[in-house]
Amino acid sequence: MKLGYTTTLEQNLKLSQAQLQSLKILSLDNCELNEFLQMEYIENPLLEYSGHPDIPAWNQYDATPGSGFDSGSGFDSASGSGFSQEEPYREVPDLAQAGIKEYLLEQLNSKDFSSLQWELFGILIDCLDDNGYFKLSASEVSRWLNVEPSLTKSCLDVLSSLEPCGIFAKDLPHCLVMQLERAGELTPGLRDIILCHLDDVAAGKINAITKSLSMSTQEVRKCIAKIRALNPRPLSGFSTEPTSYVVPDVILTCQGGEWNLCLNDQWIGNYSISDCYLNMMKTVKDAELKKYFQQKYARCQFIMNSIEQRRDTILKISSAILERQKDFFIRQGPLVPMTLLDIADMIDMHPSTVSRGIKNKYLQYPAGIVSLRKLFISSAGKSCGDSSSAVKQRLKEIIRLENPLYPHSDSTLVNILKKEGVQISRRTVAKYREELGIASTYLRRQSAE
Repeated sequence: MKLGYTTTLEQNLKLSQAQLQSLKILSLDNCELNEFLQMEYIENPLLEYSGHPDIPAWNQYDATPGSGFDSGSGFDSASGSGFSQEEPYREVPDLAQAGIKEYLLEQLNSKDFSSLQWELFGILIDCLDDNGYFKLSASEVSRWLNVEPSLTKSCLDVLSSLEPCGIFAKDLPHCLVMQLERAGELTPGLRDIILCHLDDVAAGKINAITKSLSMSTQEVRKCIAKIRALNPRPLSGFSTEPTSYVVPDVILTCQGGEWNLCLNDQWIGNYSISDCYLNMMKTVKDAELKKYFQQKYARCQFIMNSIEQRRDTILKISSAILERQKDFFIRQGPLVPMTLLDIADMIDMHPSTVSRGIKNKYLQYPAGIVSLRKLFISSAGKSCGDSSSAVKQRLKEIIRLENPLYPHSDSTLVNILKKEGVQISRRTVAKYREELGIASTYLRRQSAE
C-alpha cells in the first residue's frame, strides 16, 4: 500500500445560524410572524411596540372603584355603580337557548343541594351578562328574592368555581385574577398589574408600570404576555363551534384595470428600536451592560433586515405567480402548469427559497382567497401543456356532448384528447372521471336507457 498526500478541491454550502434564522422568518406566515415578534418583544428591551395585538379592549368593560380603571374607561363615576345612567341594566341574553345554563348545571350534582339552592342557581345564571360577568351584588339579589344573603353568597361561590374559568366574576380584573389563581400562576406582580394597571397595559405604557411597581421591563412584558393569554370574556362564542380564520398574507386588488400586489403586514410598522435604550447604550459606563445592549441592538437590526428581505422575496414570488397565472386571476380561467422551478427561474432564486416563501401563505384576490401552494400544478401528461384542471374541464365537456345511448369509453376519450394534443393514459382518464363524479361507460348507458 502506497501512502501519500493529495489535494482535493470541493465545494460545500454551510449555512450560518443567521442565515438559518433568516430562512425561518421567510417561512413564517403572518400569524406566526406576529407571534415570533411578540416573543422577541418580551425578551428584547430594545424592541419597542406601539400597537396592542391580541390585547382585549379592556376599557370597553364597566369597572368598579379600586379596580384600576378611571372614569375614562367606561365607568360612570357619578352613579357609583358599574352601569351608566343612560343604561341602568344591560339586556340579559337568553342563555338557556345558548346552552350555558345546562352546561353549568351539568357540572353539579342536584343531590348535593336543596331544591331552593337549585332554583337559585338557575336564577343567578340568568343574571349573567353576555360576557359571563355577574354585575349584581348578593344583597340586591337576596332582597329581590327574599332569601338570606348568606345563601345567595354560598350559591355564587359554587357557581364561580365552575367552568369556564372566570365566570361569575364581578368585573374584568377579578375574572383575570380568578383564572390565574385556578392555574396556580398568580404572582404579586401579576395581581398588581391586573388590579391597578390594566389601563396602562391597554395603552402600552410599560414604563409607567415598571416605575410604579419597581419591576424590570422584561418582567412586566412577561406578565403582560400571560395576561394576553387569558380569556376576558368567559362566555364569548360559547354557543358556536370554534371558527378557523384564514388571514391572507398577500392582497391582490384591481383598480382602473391595473392590478396591484401588496403584503398584509402593515402592523409590522408598529415595531421599532427604542430611542430610550439607544441613548442608554451610548451613555452607559458599565462594560458588561454596554455589551448586553449592543447584542440586543444587533438582534433587532437582524430581525428588521430579515423581515424586509422576507417582504421583498414574497412580493417577487407573488408577482411571478400573477404573471404566470394571469388567466386564472383576471378571467377565472384554469390554472396553467407551474412548478417551483418555473418561478425560481423567473426571479433568479433557488426552488427551496420559493418553497419557503409560499409555505402556509394565502393570497386574497377579488374572487376569494387561495393558498399560494395550490396555485402550483403539474402538467396533465408528459407532452401536454395543459394542467390537470384544464384537462378535467375538457373531459367534462366531451362527455356532456356525447350520445347518451353510445357513451365514450375511457379508451375513446384518450384518443379524442390525443387528437387535441393532450397525451394522457387511459388510467389517468379514469381517475379524472372519478374525481369529477362521472360514472363509467356502462352506468352512463344504463341511466340513458
